[in-house]
Order: sequence, then structure tokens, then C-alpha cells
Amino acid sequence: MPEGRVYAEDEQLAVRQALEELLAWPPMARSPRLSAFLSYIVDAALTGRSDSVKAYSIAVDVFGREENFDPQSDPIVRVQARRLRGLIEEYDKLDLGSASMRIVLPVGRYVPDFVPREDSRPAVGTDGKGPDSAEDGTVSRPPQSPSRSIWVAGAAAALLLIASLYFWPELGQRTASGPAVVQPVMPLVIIEDFENLTDDQRSTPLVAGLALELVTDLNQFSDLSARYGGPQADPREVERANGGVYVLSGVARRSPRGILYSILLQDAPTRSVVATFEVEVPLDAGAPNMNLQDVSEQFSLRLGSPRGPLHKSARSWIEEHAAEDDPVLEPYPCLVAYGMFREQRTVFDAGGLERCARQSMTEEWPEGAAILAFLTAEEGWRAGTDTAEGAALIDEARELAQRAIAMEPTSGFNWALRAQVAFLAGEIGRARDDYNTAVQLNPAMVDVLADYGYVESLNGNWETARALSQRALSVEVDPPDFYSIVPALWAMRQGDYAQAAAVGERMVSAVPDLGTAVMVAAGGQLRDAEIINAYLPRLLASQRFRRLGIMPALRQHVLDPDLLRAISSGIISAGVPLDRLANPF
Repeated sequence: MPEGRVYAEDEQLAVRQALEELLAWPPMARSPRLSAFLSYIVDAALTGRSDSVKAYSIAVDVFGREENFDPQSDPIVRVQARRLRGLIEEYDKLDLGSASMRIVLPVGRYVPDFVPREDSRPAVGTDGKGPDSAEDGTVSRPPQSPSRSIWVAGAAAALLLIASLYFWPELGQRTASGPAVVQPVMPLVIIEDFENLTDDQRSTPLVAGLALELVTDLNQFSDLSARYGGPQADPREVERANGGVYVLSGVARRSPRGILYSILLQDAPTRSVVATFEVEVPLDAGAPNMNLQDVSEQFSLRLGSPRGPLHKSARSWIEEHAAEDDPVLEPYPCLVAYGMFREQRTVFDAGGLERCARQSMTEEWPEGAAILAFLTAEEGWRAGTDTAEGAALIDEARELAQRAIAMEPTSGFNWALRAQVAFLAGEIGRARDDYNTAVQLNPAMVDVLADYGYVESLNGNWETARALSQRALSVEVDPPDFYSIVPALWAMRQGDYAQAAAVGERMVSAVPDLGTAVMVAAGGQLRDAEIINAYLPRLLASQRFRRLGIMPALRQHVLDPDLLRAISSGIISAGVPLDRLANPF
């Protein structure tokens, strides 16, 4: 059916019915973003607006991107289109739905075709473009069903793992003076099907597909691998090939409030218990108010945390070897070291982290380029982005971050670190967009949720900022200091200066300049001489504040005028002269 045509009433009714059936299909219903994407493009086609459906319009209207969105540098629409196309194809293969029309999303296009159900021929674009020509001019791959994609991804991961086992030990031998050091290897989680003990035989599936959902979610992490359980190789054989191997099993049962999902994580060779987690889902009119994707995400937040049980042994190993010049860390321990640096940057030596990031560049490891981009941007920030040296370092960091994205554009980790580079460069809007992309690609990166909340708070988007912050804090028993940033800033903005001072003490170690300004402001508002005496010398010693002036420096990142007013009035109350507040000194 050509684009821009007017559909007869019976055709529109058939397509609307097909849309409703597809949106009600559980795998589609579990993804509100994909559902909104599908509804948007179908509605545009039915109302004669197909010509306006471009990557830009979808990004702005569906995914909330800013009007300066660049589809060439941000592939979120292409990524989500591939996911949507895969779900539609899986739906059709299962021969679901009773509508007389089928919705088809041809490869390389964002405009759907509507095909009579009895017509099984593959849809072909009617806009004169070939099947491999995308709306934005990029080349697309042939579609694959999700089930095939899982096995292809698994095979690729296995090949990558074998290659890493072959090549990376040589790096240790090349850089170490003695025998090669055996380093931690990326954990593998074998996920078994969940047991349903709810005695609920109604139509709402309570566990079906949850294991596969977890496999998909955990494989989004750069430092984890997962596979579906079943008749597999002996776990002890897998352990010898891959390092740490774990088996995850789960159960769903009734609880006083609803449905309680529990998982048990065991060491594969010994079957010793490593960790247990629970997620309780209340019932709403007899139905769970969370879908299986939400449950999987809750578990993934805990399992994928850098401080989670899967990385415990690697963190211990790094702590023992952190002071050594050799060996160069391999990819997996390098990722773990990055997480530790984010938490403990005041005591963690970044030298080893930079060495492994630079070494990985020769191996074309995307996450290594992303880590190096972040470290380079931090160096530029310390030098001062207003200086020639700092500006050059920031430019280098941008190039490295873009290189990481080009090598692996669907890695949430890479997008999160490009967001950090943009933030350090003072590009708050760009940082916000990149964090948005990162959490859409992998919404279970708990540290990224905290970082994203920080950026949203600086923009004054407090509802989003607090929701992200609270979600991150709900996962971590002992959260890193940078998790305190949003609570401290919110307390400062709301005039709860005692709370701002209490939380702000931890904030100082995470963001020294802004944290010190908050502590001095809170002390000034409270007329607390002890706080002022402790933090005012630090405020006036900051090279960034001295070079730019306190408020001009803060305005480069803090875009919320109410927060700026609260900080500035508190600093004045602490006795800081106006000229030092407004001018270089």
C-alpha cells in the first residue's frame, strides 16, 4: 500500500484491530517505549502523515529528545526500530492475532506496511528505496527473529571470550617480569526457569519467560554474560573455560501483599549460595502491578551493580594488585577497576586504570576507548576547560568517546561515558541526551541512574532527578558518595539546610567544588561556625573558583536558578565578599 494514501474505513478498522492485538501481546506490552513507537508510526500512516516519519521526528516525539537531536550521532531510533521489527516478526511467526490485516515494518524503513493476513509475502517498501536503505541513509542488516538473535549473540560472546582468553594473557606476559598473572574473567550466569508456586492457573503468566528476560537484560552489561539454562555442558567444564560461573534459579509464590519473586545465586562448581534477592509485586484487582520486564529489571539492578556479588572476587583481586605496575589489567578487571575508581577516586590509583584503557585501544576494545575518554575529560576538567590545555584534552576526550560509540553503538556503558565527557565539557543538554540513550539501552545500570539524576537536577528537572536518585539508592545497601549529590542539592534548594549539610559531607568527596559550595552555603544559612570554618578555606582555595569566580564557575553546570540562589545567598551569609562570589580572585 503506497505511502500517503487514504485508507477506507474497513481498512482502518482492520489495522486498528491489528494494532490493539499487537500492543496487548505480553512481550510488546512489557515495553512501553516500543509500544509508543509502534502506535506513533501506525497512526502516522493511517492519517496520511507517512512522509513526516523520520528518525528525527520519532526521536523528538516518541523518545523525548531535544530539538537539536542528530540521528547520525545518536542511533537510538535505529536501535529501537530493530527491536520493534524483531518483536513484530516473532508475533507473526507465532501466527497470533485475528485481525484481517498484519502490520509489517520493512527493513530499512520507519513507515509500516499493512498486509492482508492471507498475503504471506514479505513486505517491500513502496517509496522507491531498496530494502537495505534506511530512512537516514544508513545500511541496515536483514531482520532476525529474537530467538535466533539470542543464539547469534551467544555464539559471538563465546568467540569473543575464547579470543580474550587467547590474547589477553599474552598482554600480561609482555608486561610482567615474572610468570603470567591469572586475572579474573568475566562472570557467566546460567539462568534456569523460575518455579511458579502461586497455584495461579489464570491467563496472566507469572513466571513464563522471566528467565529469558533476565538473560537478555544481563547480557546488556559490558562486564557480564548470561545464558539460558537447560541441557547444557557440565558447569565445571564451563568454569574451566570461562572463569567464575554461577547458576541462578528462582521461584514465584504468594505473599501477604501479592506475589513474591525470589532468586538464588549459586557458585556453579560447588553449588554454594552466593546471594539471594527478592522482589515483591503487589496485586491490583488480582493482577500483578508490575510486568515480568519490570521484575527482571529489579533483579538486574542488583546483579549488575559494580558492588554486586558477581564482581566480589574481582574487586578483591584488584585491591590486592592495585599498587602494582604490572600486569596490565585485562578487559573485565579493567571494567571492574573503573567502577571502583568512580566510588573511591580519592584513594584509588587511576594509573592502572589508564594503562589498561590505553592498552585496550590496540585491541579495538570499545569500552577501553570509553574509559580513556572519561579519564582524559577528567584531566581536562582539572586543567580547566577555559584553558588551552583543558580545551585540547576535552576535544581529545570527545574523539575517544565517539570512537567508542562508533565501534559499539548499542553499548549503554559507552553512551554513559560519552555523557560524562559531555558533562565535564559543560555540555549539560548533550549529557542529558546521552544518559537518556544509555538507560534506554540498559536501564539496569545503577550507577548511571545516579549520574543521570545528577544531570537532571542541575537542569532543574527535579521530579525525574529524584525518581532516578531514589531508584539507585533503593538498590544499594552502602551506596557510593556520588549517590548523595541529588539528595544534598534537593535539600539545599528546599531550604532544609541541616539535611543539606548532613548529606553534603559525602557529596564533597564526589564533586569537591560543588560539594564544598553546598557545605559553605548550608553552614552560612545555619549560622554554623564549625561548618563554615571547615569548608570555607577549601572553597577559596579551589583553583576553578579562583580562576572564574565562584558563581560564574557554578553557572557552567547549575542551570536551576532557584538552586543557584540558595547556594549564593548561603555563601554570602557565610561571609564571602561579593567580589569573590562574582569575579575571579
